[in-house]
Order: sequence, then structure tokens, then C-alpha cells
Amino acid sequence: MNTLLRSVCRTGGLVKRVCRLPKHSASLPQCHQPVAAQFRFMSSDPTLTSALNNEILHEEGGSEILDVSKSDLQIGDFSKSVEGATIVLKKSQGGETIRVELNVNNMTELAPAEDDPEETPPQYLPSFKIEVSKPQGKLVFNCNYHMAAEAQMQNTEQYVISEVSYMSPGQGEDLAFTTDFGNLDYTLIEEFENYLSRRGLGPEFSVALFEMSSAFEHQNYVDFLKNVRDFVN
Repeated sequence: MNTLLRSVCRTGGLVKRVCRLPKHSASLPQCHQPVAAQFRFMSSDPTLTSALNNEILHEEGGSEILDVSKSDLQIGDFSKSVEGATIVLKKSQGGETIRVELNVNNMTELAPAEDDPEETPPQYLPSFKIEVSKPQGKLVFNCNYHMAAEAQMQNTEQYVISEVSYMSPGQGEDLAFTTDFGNLDYTLIEEFENYLSRRGLGPEFSVALFEMSSAFEHQNYVDFLKNVRDFVN
């Protein structure tokens, strides 16, 4: 015959539960944690929070993080706007509209190291797009920065054009013909680079864009760490 025993189990002197003995058991069962206490334990993660705090301290380095979206940091005569993780630079001159778009997501890579790959710091290698638009169409240049060899300083004075395409008015990017920039005739490569330099997209622009976007990427990474810490805490 089943025997029903009523016992009062207390947690902190506040929570009361009814415990049932299993069949043929001669002793009282151990009472489990109340659901509320289990939820409190699962809704925070102190070890992850600690790791996030350490990374935040490391990234902040005791200095103030530059907020690129609110700062007066500019590049030449380009206007600047920020949307999420994307910087957009824009200007109009001589019947043309020049637009530069750079998204900082997933723009760090590890340089190959022969001795100890784990000791190689990641390099920030942003890619971006330059558009030169007129009523009759648009030239689009897909660009990026070179990875520096181990123990060398990264050269930010010259970005690399990887592809170039032309779009007719209303034509989508996926329908436009795109060619590998490196496969063009050398003279044509030089003239395209001069074409961009004459529009304020030369070495000074290259350095300024790298520095601005690097600060923006760092700002976004620290914000990410803080948001995740607040979420799991």
C-alpha cells in the first residue's frame, strides 16, 4: 500500500513543498531547488561575465573609446554618415556623386606565422566599395587593404582595387559585368588609379579611411562586449 507523507521542505525559510515518497521507500527524498532559484542560476553566468569584463578592460586600455558616429572626424570634403556597422562617405563635384561604403563586420584576419600562430595578432583588413555616379551610369571599384608580412608595419597609404564594374542607369550590381582589376593592362590600371586620385581618393584618403574605420571597428567591438555582458549578467 502506497504511503503518502507530507513534509515541509524549506529553502531560506520561505519556500514550502510537498514531497512524495517513491514506492517501497523508507526514507524521505531530497527536495530539489525551487524553480525560481533554478531560473536565477540559469539566467546569469558569472564566469562568462568575468571573461567579458576582462576583455572590455583590455580593449579599453584605460582610454576613452572614440565614438565615430558622434565625433567631428571627417575625411577631406566628404560628408559622413553611420548606419549600424557601416560608414558611408559622400560628396558631389563636377556633375559626379562619389560614394564610399565600408562595413566593419568580420574585417580582421590572422597573418600566417611559421613559429607560433597563436601569438600572431589579428590584422584589421577592411574592404570597401567606391562608386562614381553620373546620370549616364556608375563606375564601381571594390577595394581592400594588403595584409602585412610578419613583423612588418601595415601599409595603409595604398588600398588595393580588386574589381571594377560599370552599371547602366537602373542596372543591378548582380547584372553588371565585373572584371578583375589585376588582369587589366598596366597602363589602364595606372590611369584608373589616377582617376580616383584626382577625385580625392589617393594616399591621404587611404590612410584617413583606414584610421577612421579602425576606430569605428574597435568602438563596435567594445559595444558588442558590453551588450553581451549586460545580456548574460
